[in-house]
Amino acid sequence: MSILARHPVITFSLGLAVGYMIHKYRKEIIEAGNAATEKSKEFVLQQKENLGDILAETQDSGESLADS
Repeated sequence: MSILARHPVITFSLGLAVGYMIHKYRKEIIEAGNAATEKSKEFVLQQKENLGDILAETQDSGESLADS
């Protein structure tokens, strides 16, 4: 890699190749990003629901101990 970094023509060519590939597959890249965003939103909502359930159970058990 250090040899490649020393030659500007090779670095420029690699940049062109990467840019071409990104342009060619831009729709797929965007779709994958959107899918990951949706999955992360669902994960956060599920964890929020689980946390609410745990808090409700804790409050119920705290009330039952206070009544004893």
